Amino acid sequence: MYEIMNKEKNIIVGPKNQTIRDFYKDFSKNYPDFLSKNVIVDLREARIEKVSEILVFLNTAEEHANNASSFVIICHGMDYDELPDQLVIVPTMIEALDIIEMDEITRDLGF
Repeated sequence: MYEIMNKEKNIIVGPKNQTIRDFYKDFSKNYPDFLSKNVIVDLREARIEKVSEILVFLNTAEEHANNASSFVIICHGMDYDELPDQLVIVPTMIEALDIIEMDEITRDLGF
């Protein structure tokens, strides 16, 4: 697992020459450190062969939402309609950062 950015409110992580499942195991070990932050999981370089590989993040995404934090996955080439609405998946880093910014504004306004 590698960290691209780790700031006060946001962290960006992704796999480093790992399968999605191996990355998720590493991610899960470190997850308690991420719980209070907005998380971006960068899977742009990962080889994802099945939609089900992304589903390992479903419980984590739901837990994060319940903790009033954002959880966004960057992944392109997926059929987003095949994934549950609880997973926020975007194709670019800019869109991931925009989603987090919009979520922060929404939370600040009390919604």
